[in-house]
Amino acid sequence: MNILYLCDEYPPGKHGGIGTYVRLIARQMAKLGHKVIVAGMYSEGYSGEDEFVDEGVNVYRYRWKAGGNWADSGQSFLRRFANRILRETGIVEKNIIKSLASYQKKLEQIITDEKIDIIEMPDYNDYIRFCRSYVPFPQLLVPVVVKMNGTITYFNSEAGLLTAPHIIKMEQAILNQARAVSSASSYTADKSAAYLQYNNPITVLYNGINTDLKLSAASRDPLKVVFTGSLMQKKGIYQLAKAWNIVNQNIPDARLFVLGKGPQKKVEAYLNEAAKSSVIFKGHVAADELYADLSGAAVAVFPSYSEAFALAPLEAMACGTAVINSNRTSGPELIDDGVNGLLIDPDNVNGLADAILSLLKDPELCLKLGRAGNEKVKAFFDIDIIARQTVQFYGEVLSK
Repeated sequence: MNILYLCDEYPPGKHGGIGTYVRLIARQMAKLGHKVIVAGMYSEGYSGEDEFVDEGVNVYRYRWKAGGNWADSGQSFLRRFANRILRETGIVEKNIIKSLASYQKKLEQIITDEKIDIIEMPDYNDYIRFCRSYVPFPQLLVPVVVKMNGTITYFNSEAGLLTAPHIIKMEQAILNQARAVSSASSYTADKSAAYLQYNNPITVLYNGINTDLKLSAASRDPLKVVFTGSLMQKKGIYQLAKAWNIVNQNIPDARLFVLGKGPQKKVEAYLNEAAKSSVIFKGHVAADELYADLSGAAVAVFPSYSEAFALAPLEAMACGTAVINSNRTSGPELIDDGVNGLLIDPDNVNGLADAILSLLKDPELCLKLGRAGNEKVKAFFDIDIIARQTVQFYGEVLSK
């Protein structure tokens, strides 16, 4: 099968869950013998080469037409102000329309040259957030399937925020143009269908990871706790900081390692003076260091408010670490509470602290949950299993 994945955040370079998922699934599809192409639209400032081969996957990064710097993050105040003017005057939107037309031609050339059978694209497309009116995604020449990992409408609705009507319309159009739709979790499928008034069937294909990890043989630190993820409210990091004050009061020698980018000072504002010295902020770390920290920890904690199907808890489980996960959104689809991890309500700070304390005080329970979590992720969420399920899904779409 010849497969084209559309992705605007393929690593290396700044990426989120969609970029991580696409790289994992694309690499595995190539290992299974399929021809795999990845293409996407990128800003002028996005790092990395425009064309490269990644473990058998041919990757193409097409840059936005002149003026694509408006899509770059981490800009100066003056640059952000200038970009705001460009958006409000409609110049950015004209650039988007022109770039999408060029992008469509490039994709149609790939479809023809590589004899593409099927295309997968995400439900979230970054250009939409810069549009002030309805700008549809181009329709392509072969069957397109959409993978739900959370649209702007989905995450806004989960947070109780309103979404502009033209954004809802664009995200609805992407689903309605698709030959079929899959989702990273049942929760995301049900909620997205409701928020976007999508009435066709949705196939659940969970995100997966490579569970064949080369882990450190060093022993675990029985008082080490790890959080991985962006330092933002929806990931529950502020709730974790509040809970850590309680943990520190009861077990002063415990240490919390925070791995991820974001405003560290905002997190520190929720820590009392005694607890601050027990929290280590490491920022973004490479995969090897991430796995080393997880495999050397007693507990990994993810008190998230909103996810499609988070990879971070999967990685911790693959490392054999006891996981505390949110009971919100897709959390219960991964963790069987008390069997292969613990589920907590992120709004219940005392409950979160109690869960951490119960594991730190009971090494045998940590070991039991870690082993069971490792067994579950290998049995159900290894990327090879997910890739084979996805191939079957593609075949069913093409046979109709």
